[in-house]
Amino acid sequence: MRKASRLLAIALLILGVAVIGIGVVGAQDDGLSFAIVSHGGAGNPFWITVIKGMDDACALLDANCQWLADDTYGLEAMAGFWDDALALNPDGIGTTVPDPDVIRSGVERAAELGLPVIALNTADPGAGTDAALPILFYIGANEFTGGVSNAQRVFAEAAAAGASITKGVCTVQEQGHSGLEARCAGVESVFDEMGVPVERLNITNDPAETAGILSDYFAANPDTNAIFMLGPAPSSGLNLYLTEAGIEPGTLFATSHDTSAEIYQMIQDGALLQTIDQQPYLQGFETIMWLYLNSQFEMAPGGDIFTGPGVIDSGNVDAIIDLTAAGYR
Repeated sequence: MRKASRLLAIALLILGVAVIGIGVVGAQDDGLSFAIVSHGGAGNPFWITVIKGMDDACALLDANCQWLADDTYGLEAMAGFWDDALALNPDGIGTTVPDPDVIRSGVERAAELGLPVIALNTADPGAGTDAALPILFYIGANEFTGGVSNAQRVFAEAAAAGASITKGVCTVQEQGHSGLEARCAGVESVFDEMGVPVERLNITNDPAETAGILSDYFAANPDTNAIFMLGPAPSSGLNLYLTEAGIEPGTLFATSHDTSAEIYQMIQDGALLQTIDQQPYLQGFETIMWLYLNSQFEMAPGGDIFTGPGVIDSGNVDAIIDLTAAGYR
């Protein structure tokens, strides 16, 4: 009966129905445990929100959970964290997939052990092919579509201002990261349709370094008037460059991905047109919930679960700021 009660409560929560008088209790009696292996950790404001989603789900289930990651964003470190996750003998494992080759051994060993694995935040680029990892499904944003949204917004805003986009640049702070590459691919698809040149630029997660790279880039490419940042740290680098160069808001048509206090301020100041929200809290929360439902009841959705793209701009940024303060956005 305890499992049945929990199942009903979790199902209602996932469907968005208020749960009144139904307690999700007794999970610890089953010795439930889950792990999430990621390419980012609590040193980044984005991942703090994903971790909170995981923690809240685990508290609801009274399960033991661990977040395994390297704050230095070393993708190669994920292989070792997969060893750690399997050593825990959990009921299920969530994983990001920035580079499938790095985690392939761990995921395949989990499959051999009959452990459910769900991808979150970064999808398997080989899904649907012979190279696909043995993963149940993906919970996260459609990164390509997010890039499309940002590019379309840039062209729309330029047209509204009576300007033309002459050239674009999509910055990549973690080279080889499949999710970031997909964001730029979305941008490029729109620029190709519009017949406007766009290129990629390698930057870093260090704002000061990024500001310097951008300064050199724009000095060599003064015709570029659209830029696409792919995360909080890169956006900080852009903000530093704009400040140091004395560039007025609206001169450069710029967008970003994900959220931070500085990104919100840049939107309010007019330095960013929008940022793509992938609802990181949901990625952590739903990964644990679906690992529970699959490991205990062999349940799965009919396909991937998309938590984005959503758009944060001047029209809703104030409300999002309040929700961020509460730890949910």
